[in-house]
Amino acid sequence: MKIDASEVKRYLRIHGQFDGIDDLIQNLSQKALSLLCPKSIVGRFGITHFGDGIKLDGTDVCFTGNLIKKVFDGCDEIYLFVATLTLQSESLIKQSFAKSSVDGVVCDSVLTTMIESYCDDIEEQIDQKIGEDGKTATKRISCGYGDFSITSQKDILGLLGAQKYLGIQLNQNNMMFPNKSVTAVVGAKKRDFATVDSQHTFGVKNKCNDCQANCDFKRDICE
Repeated sequence: MKIDASEVKRYLRIHGQFDGIDDLIQNLSQKALSLLCPKSIVGRFGITHFGDGIKLDGTDVCFTGNLIKKVFDGCDEIYLFVATLTLQSESLIKQSFAKSSVDGVVCDSVLTTMIESYCDDIEEQIDQKIGEDGKTATKRISCGYGDFSITSQKDILGLLGAQKYLGIQLNQNNMMFPNKSVTAVVGAKKRDFATVDSQHTFGVKNKCNDCQANCDFKRDICE
């Protein structure tokens, strides 16, 4: 896990040099890495495909939508995970805002970068396990990407026991607290050596390409 200063600046929507910002990013990054202990839970589920999406075997949970059908086409199982920077991250943000609004905004972006890096590490471990099983991993997607409904976060948190084991709460808008928490899904499909290169489409650029939100933080997929 690392905190890339260029990613922090992307979330801040700043380019080039600004007096004091680089030092502030570095100081807050070092503080976050030393104080916070991210936690996660991973679950593995067989899946059954149907017209609108997939059903998780042994549960009543279904994920539907065009993105779900596209990403998990050919998969026979999925991995769910939830990751969080814990309540300590909320305290760190509050402390930073108490110091100044600039510190608070930069801290928020630092922690966003940190949780994404942590999720990258979890995804890499899942990919390795899927590879060891002789299968090919899909990229990870999260609730809110494309037409993957944000309401599915409730199902993922419930299946993984995230409230009990990680202390994550969900509000009426299906947003998580602590805010620096992420749910995600990775699929596993039987390896087709003729198409493995085209199927193994990892990376943030692909996630931005699939997401239809077109938000201010969208990466240039042509980079």
